[in-house]
Amino acid sequence: MIRLFAGIDFPEHIQEQLYSLRGGVPGASWKPKENLHITLRFIGNVDEADADYIHEGFMQIRAPAFNLQMTQVGFFATGSQMRHLWTGVNYYQPLDFLHDKIENVLNRYKIPLDKHKFHAHATLATLRGTTPEDVQKFIEYNNLFKSDEFYVDHFNLYSSHKKTRGEEGSYYKIEAQYPLFGFYE
Repeated sequence: MIRLFAGIDFPEHIQEQLYSLRGGVPGASWKPKENLHITLRFIGNVDEADADYIHEGFMQIRAPAFNLQMTQVGFFATGSQMRHLWTGVNYYQPLDFLHDKIENVLNRYKIPLDKHKFHAHATLATLRGTTPEDVQKFIEYNNLFKSDEFYVDHFNLYSSHKKTRGEEGSYYKIEAQYPLFGFYE
């Protein structure tokens, strides 16, 4: 079994800009710079044969390239429990289009639907015991955040692996890249 997701990686200078948002939030577990990405679709655990089918399907996707900029910050919560800090995008239409193409491939191979509605973002931190007031301060301090604009000309199929004993979290490996063609209008 292999744990997969489709996503978009960031150029190094965008990773640095996102990484600079770290700090000032008690209970935040910040994502390592190399793990910052936009998840287009979490796939989950699949066997090797299904992974091969998914790869073949993703190779058939035709979608345009586009420019993107990370903007604003926000949070996800369950009830009053703060869960994640994120940064959003300035231009979600090409990401929605690409997400739908990926979803069509996964539906074809009977991969269960994602239980979460797609919301284009990069997760900055996981929160444990963080108060709404702490999150509000972070948002107020960073509410004008905008990264440089960058060009997205591919998406990736990632595998997710648990870190070794004594280390918390996961690391991600790019299993394949899929080009985007033309330009989104």
